[in-house]
Amino acid sequence: MTSSERQPEDNMLPDEHHVIAERAPDLDRLEEDEYLTSDEIANALGIDLE
Repeated sequence: MTSSERQPEDNMLPDEHHVIAERAPDLDRLEEDEYLTSDEIANALGIDLE
């Protein structure tokens, strides 16, 4: 299997894959205005993306 044929999950750590799968149902319950953009998260964490 080449790197272009790999699924995104192949690059995840086992724990990371488990947590995402466990929390996926929660995403369905969020309202669209509850999602944060990368810029909003970076700003909240004090990270300068520029």
